Amino acid sequence: MFMERRMSLQKSHRKILAAYNFDPRDRPRLLPEPRFFEGDEQMVFLHCTDAQRDSMMTCDGLVCFPEPNWVTVLNPSTRQLRRFRAGPDPESPTESEKCVMGFGRDKVTGSYRVVRMFFDPNFYCEILDVNIGEWLQLNPPPYMVHVGRRDGGRKSVCVNGSIYWLHIWWGVKILALNLHTLEFHDVSVSFPTRWVTFDSKIVNLHDRLAIVNTKTEHERSLEIWSMDAEEEIWTNTYSFSLAGATINPWEQTSFTLVTVSKFGDVLFFDNLKRLFKYYKETDEIRCLSSDICVISPYLENLAPLPSKLGCHSDLDIMTSRCGLLSGSGISKLLKGITFDIVLITLVRCLFKNLWNA
Repeated sequence: MFMERRMSLQKSHRKILAAYNFDPRDRPRLLPEPRFFEGDEQMVFLHCTDAQRDSMMTCDGLVCFPEPNWVTVLNPSTRQLRRFRAGPDPESPTESEKCVMGFGRDKVTGSYRVVRMFFDPNFYCEILDVNIGEWLQLNPPPYMVHVGRRDGGRKSVCVNGSIYWLHIWWGVKILALNLHTLEFHDVSVSFPTRWVTFDSKIVNLHDRLAIVNTKTEHERSLEIWSMDAEEEIWTNTYSFSLAGATINPWEQTSFTLVTVSKFGDVLFFDNLKRLFKYYKETDEIRCLSSDICVISPYLENLAPLPSKLGCHSDLDIMTSRCGLLSGSGISKLLKGITFDIVLITLVRCLFKNLWNA
């Protein structure tokens, strides 16, 4: 209960999780002084490769990403991680038919779960309970889910105990999986689908499912629709012009929502590593950074990941800790870590008036 109350409090003080790419052959180092930011907001920089960043899924402070024959779950706050062996992906003739994944938290039991779906040559679905460390087969979804692959594809999102996937293929659908009942269902799509494209994204906006679309009629604008979970009714939450974002017309740009402040200011980023903020009061957009890889909002979670104790002995699971960079050097990493994530650094970036002066 203490952890639940603390996480609820933390949701009003979210940080931002960003990737800091580095060459594993180089000696890891502290980040340079981030002079390209303004304001006062804490950033959490995760050292990882491009491939890991593109496939990362986050939920309530934990990070999950696949690697060949493995799935890794990481808690940046406690520096704990666990790797779970997963079977190889079935051979697929097309990129879009490869494994579709999801990561989320059962709001009833509090367990974190990983979902893998395959559609070729046969429909197949399995789920991993991080607490138990065992894959279980589920009834497959009712149809093939196309999430795209460019720039990492359209990632799933977890909202209030359900994982959602945005399916765009001869129409628009949103598929949901309740992580407690383990049942799939289609979500009502009552928002205008005219501007839904392969670059549209779904996100968790303050515990509401939201979709971000870029409209190109007359002038380019960003439109955010959010859904009431119980009624499954969508409302146009935010809409503003992108004229101030200094976007060249020849650029193939897609946008992802990070969060919205209590004053209605919208923080979002694009696929060209630019972080923007829309100020509602002045109706202007500022570029806060021209070179940053934002992953998602970040919620500090101090609950430890379950250890190997209690897991089946025949399961190949590895539990370890990541090292932290300090001002004097690099703390030693535990032996046996064989993957690319080497360290996590918490960096407080002084943003002048990021949320509001």
